[in-house]
Amino acid sequence: MRTSLVLVACICLGLGCNTKKSAPERAQPQHTATPGESTGNSAIVAVERAKDSAFNMSLETDPAQPRFGRKTRFTVKVTNPSGAPVDAAQAHVSLVMPLMDMGKNEFELKPAGDGLYQGTGEFTMGGEWEVVTTAAANGMTGKYTFNIKVAE
Repeated sequence: MRTSLVLVACICLGLGCNTKKSAPERAQPQHTATPGESTGNSAIVAVERAKDSAFNMSLETDPAQPRFGRKTRFTVKVTNPSGAPVDAAQAHVSLVMPLMDMGKNEFELKPAGDGLYQGTGEFTMGGEWEVVTTAAANGMTGKYTFNIKVAE
C-alpha cells in the first residue's frame, strides 16, 4: 500500500513538472505621438515634443526598421502649429543611445521641399535609440525626440 502511494505521488509530481505555464502577456509598446501626428514608422515606440517647441515634427526612416551598421535615410516633416509646412529651416538630427555613451552621432538635414528635410545616418549598435530632431527658422526653434528600436 505504501509503495502504491509513493508511486502515485511520483506520477503526480512528474505530470505537474511537465506542464508548462504560459508566460504572462506583456503589453506591446504603442506608437505614441502628439495628437494629430502620424509617424508612419513601425520602429518608433514613443515621441516626445519639447515643451517650448515652436514647430510640429514627424519622422520616417528608410528602411522602416533600421538595422545597426547600415545606412538609414531620415525624413523629417516640419510644420507650424496650424499645419503649414516650414521651409528654409536649419534642421539637424542627433542619434543618442540613452543606455550608454556612444559618442557624437549627428548630421544636418537638407531641405527637400514642402517642409521635408532629409539626411542619412547610421546606428552603431542595435537596441533603443533616441532620434533628437531640431529645426530653426524665423527666430523660432522646434525639438522632438523619437524613441526608436534598431534591429541587430
